Amino acid sequence: MQSEERRGGIVAGAILILVGVAALAQQLIGGFGDSLILFAIGGAFLAGYFTRRTYGLLIPGCILLGIALGSVGEETVFTVGDFGAIGLGMGFLAIYLIDLAYSGQTHWWPLIPGGVLVVGGIAQDSEAFQTLLRVGWPLILVLVGLIILAGATGLAGWSEPDEPEPS
Repeated sequence: MQSEERRGGIVAGAILILVGVAALAQQLIGGFGDSLILFAIGGAFLAGYFTRRTYGLLIPGCILLGIALGSVGEETVFTVGDFGAIGLGMGFLAIYLIDLAYSGQTHWWPLIPGGVLVVGGIAQDSEAFQTLLRVGWPLILVLVGLIILAGATGLAGWSEPDEPEPS
């Protein structure tokens, strides 16, 4: 019991330090300060996910990090379509990838909003979307192949279990 209380105190202290440093940086640094707070809070949620192994902390952590990534992208010269939507979509995709890498299994639902937001964000700039389709269409085949392989080998965590051998 005491070890859980100690771990909770460490996580709470780390979260307060991250949020405090981010708030101070926002006051001192212009431009990316808002993004820095989102990165800090999202990082705190991710730290909670990794220490507690609670899937419910991964979701807001990745979404906040995706929003922060999108706001940084909008502040830079590199703009492709709606970078806010692309960043948010990347956050959803990160939910799937991080959970798969960390726990060895995952839920498939983040792929739907993630894919829609990334493709929709890129499609906002039709020239970039056309270039992606013209040049990058083989990557779509590779991605679909990887998803099929992950499902067939059980790596994705959503394949059907093997049938038991009849005795």
